[in-house]
Amino acid sequence: MDRQEVCGNEGAVSVSPSNGTRITSVPGTRRFQFDCLHSAELMQYGAISLYQFGDLSCDAGFHLSQHTQVCYEISYIVSGKGWFGTNGARYELEQGDLYIGAPGEMHEGGADADDPFRYFYLGFQFNTSSFPDSPLLSIKELIDGKQTPRCADRLDIRTPFAGVLKELSSASPFSEKMIQSYLEQILVLTYRNFFSDWEAKYPGEGWENSAKRAVFAAIHYIDDRLLKIDDLGEVSDAFGYSLSYLSHLFSRETGDSLRHYYAKRKWEKTVELMKEGNYSITEIAAIMRYDSIHTFSRAFRKAFGLSPSSYMKEHFGKKGTSAGPSE
Repeated sequence: MDRQEVCGNEGAVSVSPSNGTRITSVPGTRRFQFDCLHSAELMQYGAISLYQFGDLSCDAGFHLSQHTQVCYEISYIVSGKGWFGTNGARYELEQGDLYIGAPGEMHEGGADADDPFRYFYLGFQFNTSSFPDSPLLSIKELIDGKQTPRCADRLDIRTPFAGVLKELSSASPFSEKMIQSYLEQILVLTYRNFFSDWEAKYPGEGWENSAKRAVFAAIHYIDDRLLKIDDLGEVSDAFGYSLSYLSHLFSRETGDSLRHYYAKRKWEKTVELMKEGNYSITEIAAIMRYDSIHTFSRAFRKAFGLSPSSYMKEHFGKKGTSAGPSE
């Protein structure tokens, strides 16, 4: 059984006798796939034994045939829609969803016909023999006993996924340390998304000034949920304020308007995604929750005075495209 079958992404590449990465395209099923495969010894990153890590952009005809999962797998839906199945139960997925699988489960899946998904995936085992006291092993027990394999990401797990891809595609000094750090972040954020109601609270508690506390909470709410917020009204609603009153407090305490801070953070995130080079302009527009690339491009030009593609070329030396990675 090759490593593609092991982790549930069969057929695109074959196992190499040495560690390495593969970039493939299979018309009608896989538009683009970056896949990192390893030897039979696996790659050890602390308590995590890495089987496979990759980025798969599907065509409408993509179908993942049913197979037995023999490693743990965490998938993150970058864009589009599709579905995964576990032990006969089907789960519809969309941008921002997480999906986890465990050894022994029956796994299958497919892409939406109109808006096929792109997803990152991590296949791994827990290194229980070498690290029996690792706190990460408690996550193994929770995944094994999970109530559902799907949830919506609320903590920006996309960032460490993209970090691993960057390190694997262009190794440099300290890449192994960075990869281990990113992998551990993915596991911890998966735990918090599925099994914890953790929220950043420091240093709001204990402050005597309620206005500062409200502004601090609003800033962290925006930063933590930047890619999920549809309207600033939900920020004020989360803390029991009217939008006008929270905006007043925000301006008084920071000298900046709440709406300007939110817009500034969104554009900073947009530029960060462009700099990473892992997404097309169309995908960045979708990630930033624009209805269309045309709406996104108009807003971008108004903010920066350049089109998105011109900005990428001028600042990062990259030719931005509106299509997916393979087009």
